[in-house]
Amino acid sequence: MAKSKKIGQGINALISPDSTVDMKQNEILISKISPNPNQPRKIFEDKSLQQLAQSIKEKGLITPITVKKEGNKYIIIAGERRFRAHQLLKKKKIPAYIIESDSSRDLMYMALIENIQREDLNAIEQAKAYQHLKDNLGISITEIAKTIGKSRPAVSNTLRLLQLPIEIQNSILAGEINEGQARVILQKNTTQARIALWKRILKEKMSVRKVEASVSKQSKWQRELENIQNKISRVIGVKVTIKKSKKTGKGYLKIYFDSKTWDRVLESLGVVTSWESDK
Repeated sequence: MAKSKKIGQGINALISPDSTVDMKQNEILISKISPNPNQPRKIFEDKSLQQLAQSIKEKGLITPITVKKEGNKYIIIAGERRFRAHQLLKKKKIPAYIIESDSSRDLMYMALIENIQREDLNAIEQAKAYQHLKDNLGISITEIAKTIGKSRPAVSNTLRLLQLPIEIQNSILAGEINEGQARVILQKNTTQARIALWKRILKEKMSVRKVEASVSKQSKWQRELENIQNKISRVIGVKVTIKKSKKTGKGYLKIYFDSKTWDRVLESLGVVTSWESDK
């Protein structure tokens, strides 16, 4: 086998000098090929696959898939959509480049990065791929960002999407909301608040700009309540919590005290109890 030369800009840049690539367009039996378990893409749209299959039927496969050889079997490194399209066409073989390497880590890294670099990868799929690279391969966020040509904050922000409740992550995967809307949801501090905003986005079909405006308005209202809480707390010397509906104006004020602070709270409020006046 020959050392790697250009086999496509994306995958070639990731091939280790210790790996070898068969430059011939080998015709491999589809029955001997398996998808990569570390493939970031989890959703393959039927319509898109049908279109790709039709294109391959009419024009042939322009770019062979890339596979890793394991015994007499093969694992896909790049090209699972092309592989699936061939299955739809009920083809028995598919053109492929074969990579051989002793480093399973390098091959896993190559497969993840190659897929991450594709523009149509969902934000949650990207985030999970970044997490896999970071947690399982020990690759830093800075290194990931440098490899895929993005800024460190961009990678970090995508990773933060995994802090969302699973139902919201699934909603992103399903295309119900986009990454921009999800980033705004993250501004909410509690799971309950995030789910409530997500449901509102779906119900009202809110654009990113509309969601941002809504959260900004709510944040201002929340800051005003927090300022009032802090002022009251300083006056009476204990923690207080205010809950007030912006819509109805109703709410409550909760005062936290114990046996040691009870008298101070009453005094600060100017309250004289019957047992105090009897002393």
